[in-house]
Amino acid sequence: MNYEYKNIMQLEGLITNTYILSVVVALIFVGIAFLISSLIAYEGGKYPKDAKRRRIWFVLIGIVSAIAFFCYNFLYVGGKIVPTAMLQDKFFIHTAIASGVTLVTYFLVGFGLSKLFKRTKFGTIFPSK
Repeated sequence: MNYEYKNIMQLEGLITNTYILSVVVALIFVGIAFLISSLIAYEGGKYPKDAKRRRIWFVLIGIVSAIAFFCYNFLYVGGKIVPTAMLQDKFFIHTAIASGVTLVTYFLVGFGLSKLFKRTKFGTIFPSK
């Protein structure tokens, strides 16, 4: 197997790229959540459930973003590191932290966009009363 990351200096660059990619993945999934929320139709009546449906989709997409990012790093990128315990352990610790960064970034950006676009369907995810 051809390993691309063989020493600590290469691994440090990979860790930096992992954190940057975690934020990019979070932003992409916020865009997907924004698109899905705009596809859910408004419901009329006394007790509409459309906002709840958007909120559930928002949370599910956020969880999927963190899991997808973790799996990508663990299964694909982790295989490109020389199988020494020190290098792989260091990377996998940062993989877990970066997955948390993905989740936190997703919810913070989603919350901010929800408040910014109050009068849209995405604004009903976090309603302000």
